[in-house]
Amino acid sequence: MNIIREHSMPRRRARGRGARISLLLTALLAGSALFPATASAVGKAPEQICGHTVQGRILEKYREYRDTLGCPQTDEQTAPDGVGRFSVFDGGSIYWSPSTDAHVIWGLIRDKWAAMGWEKGSLGYPTSDELSLPDGAGKRQVFQGGSLYWHPTRSNGVHPVWGLIGQRWGQAGWESGVYGYPITDELQQEGVTQMFEHGPIRWSPNETANPLVPRANAHFFQGSPTPGDLKESATLLPKGPDRGIVVVRGYIGDDGNPVNHSLGNHRLWSTEPEASSKVAIAWDTATGQVGIYVDRSCVGDLPCRNAKPLARTEHAKVVQDDRTPRNEYWVEPYGNGGIRVDVSAVNSFVDVPGSQYADLGRINATFHVYPHGYDDKNKNFTGFDIDTNKDKYPSWEVLRYPRLLADSGSPQALWQGAVWQGSITDLKAPQHLCHRNDPDHAPVNMTCN
Repeated sequence: MNIIREHSMPRRRARGRGARISLLLTALLAGSALFPATASAVGKAPEQICGHTVQGRILEKYREYRDTLGCPQTDEQTAPDGVGRFSVFDGGSIYWSPSTDAHVIWGLIRDKWAAMGWEKGSLGYPTSDELSLPDGAGKRQVFQGGSLYWHPTRSNGVHPVWGLIGQRWGQAGWESGVYGYPITDELQQEGVTQMFEHGPIRWSPNETANPLVPRANAHFFQGSPTPGDLKESATLLPKGPDRGIVVVRGYIGDDGNPVNHSLGNHRLWSTEPEASSKVAIAWDTATGQVGIYVDRSCVGDLPCRNAKPLARTEHAKVVQDDRTPRNEYWVEPYGNGGIRVDVSAVNSFVDVPGSQYADLGRINATFHVYPHGYDDKNKNFTGFDIDTNKDKYPSWEVLRYPRLLADSGSPQALWQGAVWQGSITDLKAPQHLCHRNDPDHAPVNMTCN
């Protein structure tokens, strides 16, 4: 699929009956398909330049770029496909075909095009000269089958962009958008994946919407919470590459301990968006929307108490165990495309006079969630690495719900990390550091000091 841009781009070729007549006339004039090509279409009379013949539309294009191209190294030649014509110069080449006209190609973009099979490869003939991009440093060139992009420091070489991945990249703002420049060619992985500076774009012929994403949206960003619970949401972060919805949540796991069973969320690990937790933070990576959900407190046979008020405040960064009856949280950008999450949550019995559960301590945690970097061994580049400094109690899990699945059998929830709880007395004990840098697949346990 040809990738057409608004800035510095030739207009899209017309389609339909008129376009077919135009192409036929061009072919007749050029003698491309109906008669053997002897020159690059009708143009200027042949000239001898540095001992070689340059003619037709190639000559006209050469006059535009004479200073850069220098002397011809060959006469005009017929391309291996038997249709087009080309001439090689000291500083590059000019290629012509009946349907694309004559265009200059040189440098690293020419090298990449050559490596991909010249005009007989997937890209076909160039349909534009090399174009400068709005950032003033990058370059691109458009071909029949796609475009080649290059930046001196950001693109990791020259890479083709085309097809549905190209469409999705364009919809996100091209190289000036949230994804940045391509840094790989397309990879055959879970369908087709292409890596960009700030995240991957994927496509699969059998791709399907993830059914857990609407449920996560409903639980964290839309509608009302379950009676007694509290939630709020707002766009707190910049838009970014779409890696789906990330959820960070702390809960008291049911491990057979009577105290944990009485206080807890009556579950083990869970990938369900609505799974019970003491506090959960969700991040829509595409929109920057953040949602926080706090469950009411239920202990044994006692009546449940409504969740204490929510407060978005940087005071959540402070490790504290006071009995202030409010749940504090803070979310901010971190690193290159990640977030920092701070939580200081309290159980709802904190202000009940004489309650044995009033002075258990607060749940304090800081999570750094940031994209796993691309390297030659890691071709995924989709998940997040996790660092956390937190109380040893309760349990925590970090999940990612990708918006699109490669097919209906693909995992709907991908583990980024998980850590099991210690003892309830650890709420007031020194914190520990945990990390994981191998996202999206098992084993999921974080390593703690």
